[in-house]
Amino acid sequence: MGYEITETETLRPEAFPGVEVVAKVATTFEEFQAIERLGILGGGTENAEKMDEALREFAAKFIESWNIEAKGEPVPVTDIHRIPLPMKVAIVAEWMRLIRTPAAPLGQESSNGLDSPEPSTPEPDSE
Repeated sequence: MGYEITETETLRPEAFPGVEVVAKVATTFEEFQAIERLGILGGGTENAEKMDEALREFAAKFIESWNIEAKGEPVPVTDIHRIPLPMKVAIVAEWMRLIRTPAAPLGQESSNGLDSPEPSTPEPDSE
């Protein structure tokens, strides 16, 4: 049995309980760097119009779906401009956290050899 690679993950920004965003995982370092270069989180883009375009590009490339509604109607991902700015930033921040950190669990932690089937070897005498 091998490890199954998933193409999407569900993001749940803590600041917005109940919000679930199904997002694609970046498959190349180039994709990751492209999002960082957009300056969505770091304030690197001083022009608000460029920032909005960067968010639309991020949504088009990485967000597959979400459960966000306005006035009882689903908000399409293509209408990312309709959701509040703090929510946009929280979604991107959660995606960046996902990309920057390995998925848990990574496997069994070290046992420090305490349960090793091999007996320990004596330390050499100091002279």
